[in-house]
Amino acid sequence: MRLFMVSLTLFSILVRTAEQQELTSRFSKCGQNLQRVDSLVRRWAPLVWLAPGERYFPGNVSEFLNHVTPRENGGRSNRVTLPEGPASEFWYLVTNRSVESLLRNPLSVLHGTSPARTPVPVYAMVSVCQAGDENSVEEEPAPPFHVTYWMFYPYNLGKSVCTLDVGVLGTWPLPDLNGHCLGLLRQYGNHVGDWEHVSIVFSNGGIPTAMYVSTHDAGAFYKFNPRTLSFDYEKQDVRSRMLQRPNFPLHVNLTSTGGHPILFSARGSHGLWSAPGKHRFVKLPRLYDETGFGVRWATWENIQVMHSSCGAQLPYWMAFRGRWGNPRRRCHPVIRLGINVCEYSDGPTGIPMKRNNFKCSQES
Repeated sequence: MRLFMVSLTLFSILVRTAEQQELTSRFSKCGQNLQRVDSLVRRWAPLVWLAPGERYFPGNVSEFLNHVTPRENGGRSNRVTLPEGPASEFWYLVTNRSVESLLRNPLSVLHGTSPARTPVPVYAMVSVCQAGDENSVEEEPAPPFHVTYWMFYPYNLGKSVCTLDVGVLGTWPLPDLNGHCLGLLRQYGNHVGDWEHVSIVFSNGGIPTAMYVSTHDAGAFYKFNPRTLSFDYEKQDVRSRMLQRPNFPLHVNLTSTGGHPILFSARGSHGLWSAPGKHRFVKLPRLYDETGFGVRWATWENIQVMHSSCGAQLPYWMAFRGRWGNPRRRCHPVIRLGINVCEYSDGPTGIPMKRNNFKCSQES
């Protein structure tokens, strides 16, 4: 009986050892994959040209969180720590000081940090589509994956719209006459917090196949052309607002050194485009983004890679599902009809609440 118990104990130890070795091997393989993926994420991180005259630069999430307080439904109920999970969906990150006073101070958190002064972080969210062959002893190429480069701006400047005051019905858009407004210029769509993104999907071996460039409530899909070493326009994607029909540039070019995709961030609103110039993105009222060669932002100089696989730990703020800014105010009467037209709009939702532009075959 004693011999049987000893044998059983030894067998249990051997089984546990084998399981631990298999788990260690799996995590080692996973870790190797992530290292190869991280290298590609940095290699293909975009060069972003901020617009000439930009006043509201990108910022550091950690720094921004030092200047806001979580408030439930934007009201007085607040807490010191950041709420997490589904219960946080009704919370707003409200500035500790009034927006107006922060905007008057060019050194305040809302003005962000110019990449010309110091590298500003970009947050790269990576989804690896398959782990690779765990039994292979040879070095494998990077597995298929997709990455979204998230850029955070503490403040979004809205658009000036020519309006006509019609009394109790509020102000309504008025067409310009030869570029001149015969009514009253009002600015709509300002908001605290601004998340912008571009996504790239890679096939097995780390070859990019497609890119998605986000512009406000729309975006464009581009297909990688290995012959011309550029991304070519395929189709547009309008996530909401029927009046949004942007005219997207036909190509995303790469830098001559390093081969990074070249993008342009619109002045104030930060929508991404692949060419400099004036871009219409709303038909009525006519709204435009203006882009150009202002401050150069080499995003690969400070990129924080986040993984959704291999048990990687995400930053604590990734569990927050609420609004990254103050609640809306000074809204048009049509707000009662569900049309969100406000001088100050709600802060945007964060990364966990955004849909992926690309998916692995096993993702729902």
